[in-house]
Amino acid sequence: MNALRALLVLSLVLSCTSLTLKIEAQSEECFSEEAAKGTSLTLQFQVTAGGLLDLDVHIKNPDKSAIKSWTTATEGKHTWQAEVDAKYDFCFSNRMARWTPKWVSFYITQGANPNLAKIEHIDPIERTIMELSEGLTELQEEQKYLRSVERVHRETIETTNVRMLYWSLFEVFVLLTMGFFQIYYLKRFLEVKSSV
Repeated sequence: MNALRALLVLSLVLSCTSLTLKIEAQSEECFSEEAAKGTSLTLQFQVTAGGLLDLDVHIKNPDKSAIKSWTTATEGKHTWQAEVDAKYDFCFSNRMARWTPKWVSFYITQGANPNLAKIEHIDPIERTIMELSEGLTELQEEQKYLRSVERVHRETIETTNVRMLYWSLFEVFVLLTMGFFQIYYLKRFLEVKSSV
């Protein structure tokens, strides 16, 4: 029975939504997350590709007032408590870009619902399981973030390698052209002109 209770508590502890999406130029994408009063919510985002890697991000209350806003941000994290049972909006805006789409990776973490299980009713083992679950979720999200950063850096290295290859081929062409020109010029210079 304790194992079943621990599993139930573990399933109630965290709800995490993770997503990577492309936001076209001159557009805005919004998402909603339902939360019970007193539940903690966390939004963490990272712009992984596109232009200057910046977006405008807004977290809004159910009455559309701003909880937190970022302007031209590349990354950010914010945690707050839900004040009422409602949907909270998260908007990613790329309206300042004329042509460049942006890629953003984000996750929304929702803590334990305070109405389902009070912390004083949970024994120490269940509390430890909850803490481990939260830590594991954070670790998984950090790993996703590091993978996206690694992908961006790998793309940068690959494009740099291609540019270096083209530059090296251009230098070889210039050296061969200069060598042939020097041989031709010296040959004409050293020719003896006979006048008969």
